[in-house]
Amino acid sequence: MEELRRQVKYYETDQMGVVHHSNYIRWFEEARVEFMRGIGLSYRAMEEEGVQVPVVSVSCKYRSPSTFDDVVVVKTRIQKFNGIVVELAYEVIDEATGVVRVTGESSHCFVDAETFKPINLKRERPDIYEGFLKATE
Repeated sequence: MEELRRQVKYYETDQMGVVHHSNYIRWFEEARVEFMRGIGLSYRAMEEEGVQVPVVSVSCKYRSPSTFDDVVVVKTRIQKFNGIVVELAYEVIDEATGVVRVTGESSHCFVDAETFKPINLKRERPDIYEGFLKATE
């Protein structure tokens, strides 16, 4: 499990003074990029090598609000991985109180950057496959 620590920005809040719901999806993306970097798989390097990882689905369950200046930790872990699809789970936790603010999931497939057709990492990119597999342990 990897963690991303971030402070809520004023512009991320809405008229009610809480983080606008769309920002949590952005935080998931930030956390996902850092998660991959943490397990030794750079999005940039993968894309330069012709592998893209588009979002297939994303969901978010709002439990309690985050507000301006709160410090939150976004925890990311692999929930499922089969070499064609990876599913990640997220938990946004208030650093000061430990209260869970949001939970969520995202699903991604691996595609060839030129054809946008799905690829099987185990067959076509065993180096990347092993990186993800190791992170599931």
